[in-house]
Amino acid sequence: MRCFIKANLRQEVKATMPQDYETAFTICERDGDICRGNEGKGGPYAVSLNIGCPTGYKPIGIWHSHPKGTTDPSSADVSEMKKLRLRHMCISVPDTGEMKCHIVESD
Repeated sequence: MRCFIKANLRQEVKATMPQDYETAFTICERDGDICRGNEGKGGPYAVSLNIGCPTGYKPIGIWHSHPKGTTDPSSADVSEMKKLRLRHMCISVPDTGEMKCHIVESD
């Protein structure tokens, strides 16, 4: 699933990444079909996102940007994913165009 998410989102993310503020969207799935759900916008270091998907899809993860950061999740990123019980987290860096997806294991 990790590579499938990465392949499907890479082009879409490149076209919409802002340079200075974190953005995010819900990664949604239905029968192996991956789509983009609700979007959120934030500031230089954080973003708020209401988790939501189109009808019939379920949330499986979150994509978000780290302006001027790395593709590694912060401890706050991992903690939030565990609270939400979502396993897939993709992070992009607008300055470099890098994107990396992670599997977040629950405790």
